[in-house]
Amino acid sequence: MWCSKVLVAYDGSAPSAKALHLARSIGAQDESVELVFAHVVKLYGLGTGAETVLLEMEQLADEVPNKAHAHLLKGSSPADLLLKCAQDEGCDLIVMGSRGQGGVKGFLGSVSYAVVQGSPIAVLIAKDAPAAATKAGATD
Repeated sequence: MWCSKVLVAYDGSAPSAKALHLARSIGAQDESVELVFAHVVKLYGLGTGAETVLLEMEQLADEVPNKAHAHLLKGSSPADLLLKCAQDEGCDLIVMGSRGQGGVKGFLGSVSYAVVQGSPIAVLIAKDAPAAATKAGATD
């Protein structure tokens, strides 16, 4: 397999759900691929649903046949936290959505952009399909 450990950034948004799906597909190709689910919460964000997202990620970790675990990353710079987690975990791939909860539709989010720019390892972006492409694919 071309990767052995994958960090999956998840914030509950639709693009991050696509990232989860992609990571699970990669893991399904080889059960030796380890999955690391990560959710970033700003220091003042505790009590705003972060614990629910962590529980959701822990359940996902239990469901996949791969070795998997979840992290709740706390700090002020989501991109830096994700990059540090990937480094600390020894990941060789980061999978994340094109934009998170605060993203502007149609653009790479600031966190995704910062991770792509700062990462020494491969980053796979799960991008939203344009509405026209989605409709065309549904009728084909």
